Amino acid sequence: MRIFKIWVILFCASIGTAAQAASDYPAIMLHLISAGDKAAEEYQPEQAIDFGNRFSQLYFGHFEGQGLEFSVGQADTDAMLQIELSFSRLINSAVTGKPVTEVQNQWQDLKALLEVAPMIDSASASFTELLVQSFLILLREGIEALLVVAALVTYLRKAGAGDKVNLIWLGALAALGASILTAIALNKLIQNSGAARETLEGLTMLVAAVLLSYVSAWLFARREMQQWQGYINDRLGQAIGQGSLWAVISVAFFAVYREGAETILFYQALISDSGGELDAIMAGFACAVVALLAVYVLIFQLSVKLPLKQFFTGTAALLYSLSVIFAGKATLELQVAGWIGSTYLEYVPTVSWLGLFPTLESIFAQLVLMLLPVLGWIITRKTVFIKAEKVENSAA
Repeated sequence: MRIFKIWVILFCASIGTAAQAASDYPAIMLHLISAGDKAAEEYQPEQAIDFGNRFSQLYFGHFEGQGLEFSVGQADTDAMLQIELSFSRLINSAVTGKPVTEVQNQWQDLKALLEVAPMIDSASASFTELLVQSFLILLREGIEALLVVAALVTYLRKAGAGDKVNLIWLGALAALGASILTAIALNKLIQNSGAARETLEGLTMLVAAVLLSYVSAWLFARREMQQWQGYINDRLGQAIGQGSLWAVISVAFFAVYREGAETILFYQALISDSGGELDAIMAGFACAVVALLAVYVLIFQLSVKLPLKQFFTGTAALLYSLSVIFAGKATLELQVAGWIGSTYLEYVPTVSWLGLFPTLESIFAQLVLMLLPVLGWIITRKTVFIKAEKVENSAA
């Protein structure tokens, strides 16, 4: 409970100066499309870098920099991700000097998405509409982080390390503080370097994916120890004392941090576009905090009632699934930032809640995360058999 109170205080301080004039998103979109038409018409493969930069500016300077990402994302997250993916594909094609017809066709595909993209207009929204927008921002951005934190807190309590739960909350609090500082920095950096936000989000999600994968494999290994040897408490106590606790705390930090800065930036945009109507926005924020607390209590109560073996297996599966989802999303962010190329696969659907996007690179990243725990499980199982044989031999 204390962590949420502190979060509210810091959050309010970070967005208190965000009120500005509302943005005319339809006009911004029309200007973006007009500039895109011109860039596509003038495109020449011989000037690949110049045109790659022009198309990048359409995304970072207009779509993201002038708030269209926020407006479209609040109305339809999947539509926003489709546009991001199309921008990534177009920018990559331009930078690598693809033929004129190919680049122009890709722009037409992207243009079609932009023309029908839904947009939230906060300037003319009622009190109830602003409340709902505010509520959904925090609920949507916070639910994944909450799932991770709740699973880790319950794990420590079940493992007989309840006295260390405060370290999880301290990790989450540190992440919230880092998120506020990051949001302030990004507000300054994004005007000069539009890729900064996408790069940071991508790298943070990538680190979170790796840590989640490691901890899920580690938890599953503890489940195997319980199954074969029957004295899990001692084993868990030793494992926590040997440094695995820091991996658990790091997971909590990065799970919260990857959502925190973006949440603050979204609230800043919402406040700006609403003309400073803080009552509805803060009411929505407070409702979301209550909803997240209710979700946390529900997860905790259900987890406490689970038998140890089932709990460990379920927690490992949850963290493992999130690691695969994060890997796909991280790759998309880094593709948009230009760090990773984009090889489009037409036959692959976009399933945003699974982190599945139709690019070879994102699918490869997810496959790697899927294979690593399998390899770790094979090694662990072999180790368990060896230890079990030793125990039996010593008993004999």
